[in-house]
Amino acid sequence: MKEILTPVIFLTYTGVLFFPCSGHRIERSTSCAQKYQVIPNHSACLQKTAIATDSGISDEDKNVIVSKHNEYRSVVNPPAVAMAKMSWDDEIAMIAQKYADACKGLVHDGGRQRSIPGRFSVGQNLASASYDLDWAGVIKLWYDEVKDFTLGGNNDLMKVGHYTQVVWATSIKIGCGFAVCGSTRSYVCNYGPGGNLDINNPYESGSACSKCPNSCDNNLCDCQGKACENGGTMDFNACACTCKPPTTTYVGPSCQLNCTGQKDRSYICGPQFTPAMCDRFTNVPQDCPTMCKVCPYAGIGFAAPDGGQEPVKSNTRLSILTTMIVLISFRLIF
Repeated sequence: MKEILTPVIFLTYTGVLFFPCSGHRIERSTSCAQKYQVIPNHSACLQKTAIATDSGISDEDKNVIVSKHNEYRSVVNPPAVAMAKMSWDDEIAMIAQKYADACKGLVHDGGRQRSIPGRFSVGQNLASASYDLDWAGVIKLWYDEVKDFTLGGNNDLMKVGHYTQVVWATSIKIGCGFAVCGSTRSYVCNYGPGGNLDINNPYESGSACSKCPNSCDNNLCDCQGKACENGGTMDFNACACTCKPPTTTYVGPSCQLNCTGQKDRSYICGPQFTPAMCDRFTNVPQDCPTMCKVCPYAGIGFAAPDGGQEPVKSNTRLSILTTMIVLISFRLIF
């Protein structure tokens, strides 16, 4: 491959397991919801850096981002029996934009630092370029890793991780952010629920839409933007959620978090799942929402005292680069 020094595009990605490690301190803003403030260094509370300019995503870009993802998801080979049609999510996008404005380059935030308490774990794809690259081009770079991917094979995370997040079957929501950071352009896309738990099997193969014939649209299961929250599972044919237990905690058609009267199960939360695990594993905040400080702050109808948002101080350092157990950043030269 011919090497050219400029332009340079950097790509990096992460999955949704939480593996905190030491890193640099970050500036936090208290102008974020309290459900984010109680999580040390959550990206929703990041301040915009002075070098961030021309930031934000236009409505046109939103349409391109969603449509290109769905285009690539609809043509996976072999076909998928149930590939969710993606739709835009403003809350996921808010966090992605905050991270783009923080100009962290290709250093990922921690899995819990980008999660949405009371809703989703969140995956992430990053890119950085030394020149203007449109969103269709960014997403194509991620998708083009398909050339190195074999479904069910022994894939190399470094070579296929962006692709597997783009086509992760149950990642039904997406939100992205962009900022010019000095001489570089920062592109951030976050996905909910996050993927890359098993890069060899991002979807189940078979006849296209065979598990969602009633909702099938162009090889995608189209549930009209509906998503199951808090670990709920989607029946893509009926577009109906099955919520995690207990049924008094995760309620309604989308499995919303109800903190009223919620009590963690004492035989799990504490003896088996410790507070330190709240930052390491995506299921622990769902199984132990009070221990992990998800309740009451992310519960239905929660309002801070007097309508305010009290700042929460923390000395915890930023979690860096998480995707499965391997930490990855790499460079593509064109």
